[in-house]
Amino acid sequence: MAQTRQKLKEAYDIHFAATIERAEKQIILAKYGRRLLNYLDDAPVVPGDERQPFAHANEARQVLNDAEQELQSWQPHLEPIHSSAGSLGSNLMPNDERENLRSPTSAKSSEFEDATTLHHHDVEDTGAAAVEPATESKRGSEAALTS
Repeated sequence: MAQTRQKLKEAYDIHFAATIERAEKQIILAKYGRRLLNYLDDAPVVPGDERQPFAHANEARQVLNDAEQELQSWQPHLEPIHSSAGSLGSNLMPNDERENLRSPTSAKSSEFEDATTLHHHDVEDTGAAAVEPATESKRGSEAALTS
């Protein structure tokens, strides 16, 4: 459950950051688009008269170059998102507590590792994860089934 919440939070963080980036870049484009409007001739044209050539090509090109440069130099300025799930180990126990459970004088520390190693199997129907402890006897029976 905690990993699901963490993944959901990470997904929304990415989504909102992308929304902010798109919006900030649209603001940049809108500002330069408004600058380009100043170079458009809005004088009425009489039908049959020859249309005047665009007189501000160099200025318009400079506006486009400035817009491109600002878009390329854009950097995100986002408030960091904090996670309290970062201190959890693969068994969903805080890393510091798990270290305290291990006794440095214990001769069976490798057995402790094996007993607490968890395997996650995806359940296709629900998308949920079933968690089973991995033991040597289980690994042996799985190997026998697959051969």
